[in-house]
Amino acid sequence: MAVAITATWLLNRDVRPTIVEGWAWPNSAGNTIWLTETPDGKSEGDGFILAGARWTSTDNVWREGASGPTCVGTDTMAATHVQLGVVDVRADGMAWRHAVWLRCL
Repeated sequence: MAVAITATWLLNRDVRPTIVEGWAWPNSAGNTIWLTETPDGKSEGDGFILAGARWTSTDNVWREGASGPTCVGTDTMAATHVQLGVVDVRADGMAWRHAVWLRCL
């Protein structure tokens, strides 16, 4: 489903992603993150699926978002400063924010 949402966004660019910035804490596979406001991870946060999201690191080369890992890596104890492009999704009576691109700062 994540890849389908990202593919739809890539084809239908009339929806503008909201840009959010924070500190990404990856899971061990590097395909999801917990985004917090502070690098110590002690602030409020939100979870995002990265599968399917395009991403770039400090080299500014954009990569297709397969299943991961991305520039946030897989170390669950290390945070990476990032910006995310997110869109609001509503489907089957559910709603969530989906990451369509990721930039490691």
